Amino acid sequence: MKVLEYISEGVKHFTLLDPDKSVDYLKIAKTALDAGTDGLLVGGSLGIPSEELDEVVKDLKSVAHVPVVLFPGTICQITPRADAILFLSVLNSQDPYFIVGAQLQGAVILAKHYPQLEVISTAYLLVGDGGAAGYISSARPIPLRRPDIAVAYALAARYMGFNAVYLEAGSGAPEPVPTAMVRAVRKYLDRVLIVGGGIRSGKAAEEIARERPNVIVTGTIAEEQPEKLGEIVRSIRSAVKP
Repeated sequence: MKVLEYISEGVKHFTLLDPDKSVDYLKIAKTALDAGTDGLLVGGSLGIPSEELDEVVKDLKSVAHVPVVLFPGTICQITPRADAILFLSVLNSQDPYFIVGAQLQGAVILAKHYPQLEVISTAYLLVGDGGAAGYISSARPIPLRRPDIAVAYALAARYMGFNAVYLEAGSGAPEPVPTAMVRAVRKYLDRVLIVGGGIRSGKAAEEIARERPNVIVTGTIAEEQPEKLGEIVRSIRSAVKP
């Protein structure tokens, strides 16, 4: 099964691992897998050398029974060892480079050197604080209390043909993407919806899961309190069970 098909079904939990932040990425991954995470995202805003990323993904693939997906912060963060890559376009960036410039370069690399890697075109939307990703990509984050703006961007992504929309509050955000925003976007979006940033508890994850995004991502909590991942995964599954 393709990764896109896999994440299109139900509501899943993915753990974001940033090897640039944590040398214990393999330990965190094992904890996440034991907790029942449905997939691993690998990457970060500042990035790591491609040869190091290759070893990281190799290590993760040796223990993971779930998809390992690249979440690139730069065009250097590509390795054929992964199962797929989120081909990100920061639609609310004020710098064209992050909307299409980096993608122009990355597309050539993927087509020429890694044609076997599944590519999932993803409209990346920074919300609220935006975190490091918002700063690096010169984004104009969507205000937390303006779900209508998020809907407009999501509709644009849909009509432009993106496979997925990723609502991102940012790494270590003071609060997650509001449930009202997730609900509004879900109403109009018939594509994969991913939500991440600022989710630190089972309660927060459960509230978002009730709005039926396809993937809920947690990263900072996995680094700082990996023991809470079990609570988060259980809460998501409890929210969506029949």
